[in-house]
Amino acid sequence: NLGLIEESKISRSLPWRRPANVFRVKEDVRPIFWANRPKSYLSRTIGWDQYPQGRWGDSRNPSYGALSDYQFMRPRARDKKLQEEWATPLKSIDDIQEKFKNHCLGKLRSSPWSELDGLQPETKIIHEQLGKINLKGFLTINSQPAVNGERSDSPSVGWGGPGGYVYQKAYLEFFCSLDKLDALVKKCNSFSSLTYVAVNKKGNLLSNIGLTDVNAVTWGVFPAKEIIQPTVVDPASFMVWKDEAFEIWSRSWSALYPDGDPSKNLLEEIQSSYYLVSLVDNNYMD
Repeated sequence: NLGLIEESKISRSLPWRRPANVFRVKEDVRPIFWANRPKSYLSRTIGWDQYPQGRWGDSRNPSYGALSDYQFMRPRARDKKLQEEWATPLKSIDDIQEKFKNHCLGKLRSSPWSELDGLQPETKIIHEQLGKINLKGFLTINSQPAVNGERSDSPSVGWGGPGGYVYQKAYLEFFCSLDKLDALVKKCNSFSSLTYVAVNKKGNLLSNIGLTDVNAVTWGVFPAKEIIQPTVVDPASFMVWKDEAFEIWSRSWSALYPDGDPSKNLLEEIQSSYYLVSLVDNNYMD
């Protein structure tokens, strides 16, 4: 794109960009966790015999490729941007929360947890709420707003071609301390529409759903087509993704600091003690 076309107005066939690979041409379902790291997802699923089509559970290949240096390689320009925006002195968790908040507000173009440049259009719908959430100690790395029957040509949330309607459950993925997680779990117990999976770096798991409970969080209704559900929350895949998500703390962020730097030590402390949480509000109508 040479700047002649506003990218947000380009109609997407799916919420995520289809790869050029001819072997994946029929792929139309993915877990939401790699939404901001599509190249990593492609590399970790490159060895699959079949790619999910129609339903995630019908053809899911359980074997993801192992993490390697490839998932953490960055173009030089992006590396420079991360260095500029994220390698500043960090004295406390407040400074870290401020970083996440500023990224959600669009003040930072890069993120260690994203291969993309800036925010996705739908994130801008909820960016102010996300900023406040981060200041409360929930460090967000992935999200989508609830959508109830928006036209498929909507510039912010549309996909799938003309004449359709799209739906989304609100989704939030974040790191938080065990204390914050305990408070969240109590809140979830009072709202039956909230489902969560939480895990720390060691693999300690807290959840109110089963590991095989796949949840469609994006779907669309189109003329003369079956319902399309291109994005899911799959707890089994989340357990694969969590290793990558936690590794980013050290491989992509704390690696920007020299050994022994207090900022590096703080980041590694958070990496080892925080939980990664996948939270869905299944009530997309209110």
